[in-house]
Amino acid sequence: MESAAGAPVVAVGDLHGGFSPGCCALLSFASGRRAFVKAVGTELNPDSPAMHRREAVVATALPRLAQVPRLLDAYDDGDWVALMFGEVTGVLPRRPWDRRELGRVLSDLATLHRALTPAPIAVERMTERQSAPLRGWRALVESTRLEGVDDWSRRHLDRLVTLEAGCPAALDAGETLLHGDVRSDNLLIGPTSTAFVDWPHAAIGAMAFDLVSWAPSVALEGGPDPETLLDRYGDCGCDPEALLAMVAGVAGYFTYHATLPAPRGLPTVRAFQAAQGEEARAWLQRLTGWR
Repeated sequence: MESAAGAPVVAVGDLHGGFSPGCCALLSFASGRRAFVKAVGTELNPDSPAMHRREAVVATALPRLAQVPRLLDAYDDGDWVALMFGEVTGVLPRRPWDRRELGRVLSDLATLHRALTPAPIAVERMTERQSAPLRGWRALVESTRLEGVDDWSRRHLDRLVTLEAGCPAALDAGETLLHGDVRSDNLLIGPTSTAFVDWPHAAIGAMAFDLVSWAPSVALEGGPDPETLLDRYGDCGCDPEALLAMVAGVAGYFTYHATLPAPRGLPTVRAFQAAQGEEARAWLQRLTGWR
């Protein structure tokens, strides 16, 4: 990392936030330069190093855009993986969401989507990366793991399985390089632009997916309901049938994963998924009119 920066590290500032079990820090170098570093090893979580490796591949290929941090260096010893990015001037969004800040983020996300359509790099389609995760309702049926699942979902489970079956086709109806995990802890609001950080889930698909998968957490964090969020974004090129299928897929993902044991090093993620699932199901209820 020091060789990439061209100067020794003189200070390390610990940073906290998000759900990664690894460490993250702001490095200050003798040259006056600063950089953000995140690192994780298999002992903390067996899947996280692979996510860092994929992010390194994606970040290396991404075009130079104001909304995307620049990867400066990567380290990989087969166990620990560390990524160093150029410092981003910005702050996490306020919570509860501020209307003006949210408007800026939505405008910057729309600008990012336009710049990444068609996808400028060769990566998998979102249907390849999310084929299993977005079958949550089907997974609940197959596992019979219904303890703690709400009554509405139990009553309509067969119909929900049918709805989410349309999610792959809805996701495939687009050629945008998606971030795939837009959340408040993956945003830094700067003086001129919002930076969208953490790109291990990037894939190609319909731009509406970034909004649909983000909307439950916005509502959970004191922002507008999903319908209002999508209206404020503008045209995301998604017809009502495709939107319904994607909402069903996202709601099933959160509902099913909330029933699973917590992954190693991620003790709070299931509670967050459960809360997002509640918001997503409420949205799905409004869309379907099912009681």
